[in-house]
Amino acid sequence: MKPQIYGCLFLIVLGVISGCQNNESAPVKQKTATATSTKSAPSPSAQDYNNSGTAYQRAGRLQEAASAYQRAIQIKPTLIQAHHNLGTVYVMQGQLTEAIAAYQRVIQLRPDMADAYIDLGRVYGLAGRLDEAIAEYQKALNRDATRVYAHYGIGLAYRHKGMFSEATTALKQAMRLQPDFPDALMQLGYVYRETEQVAEAIETFTTITKIYPKNAKAYHELGVCYTKQGAYPEAVAAFERSLQLNPEAVETQNLLRVAQARLARQK
Repeated sequence: MKPQIYGCLFLIVLGVISGCQNNESAPVKQKTATATSTKSAPSPSAQDYNNSGTAYQRAGRLQEAASAYQRAIQIKPTLIQAHHNLGTVYVMQGQLTEAIAAYQRVIQLRPDMADAYIDLGRVYGLAGRLDEAIAEYQKALNRDATRVYAHYGIGLAYRHKGMFSEATTALKQAMRLQPDFPDALMQLGYVYRETEQVAEAIETFTTITKIYPKNAKAYHELGVCYTKQGAYPEAVAAFERSLQLNPEAVETQNLLRVAQARLARQK
């Protein structure tokens, strides 16, 4: 679930009171003026702090963003956006334990929010707690079976568990819901390659290059698959295209040299 972003503009108005009269009524007027000038401006609300945190987060000032979100929560503990945004900042900072707690709080406040379970599942996945990740993604699907990222997350977790059949099923479901989902296609291609279904992997990575012709990773993976098949001219062409898009990829450079050497021996 994307953080809810709210624009915020703080306007501070300073009032200056002057011009007291030198007569009997002056003390009264002076007292009134003093009371007016010392009247404090309204304290920022929880939403103000949440908005400020969003601005800090956009600027990459993550610690200040976290502090603002925490202050928002102190003022209004039920402000869901602040808990969610704080969880997102914790993920960006690599503080996964804290992120888990933040997303769990979101779920406590809104147990019907499917995206909150997806967020929690994603953090469990990052932490390597794959069974817990799958469980949270499934809770999201129990609330809304059309959540693409829940199917994708389950597929990714199953792939890392080596449960390739289950991974394939979940990833294909994600693509049925969103056929041009490049991450799901990439993961499916990885599953095919890792299970030696090279022809299917080539078809999948080729599909990605047609939809996203500047996807360097897809061309790299095509080169790997063609190398496995001994199709070195195609491998060289794929690696070269990948390097055109990402010239600094050292692994691709090394694999290109291998494919070129093997192609030379064939001639």
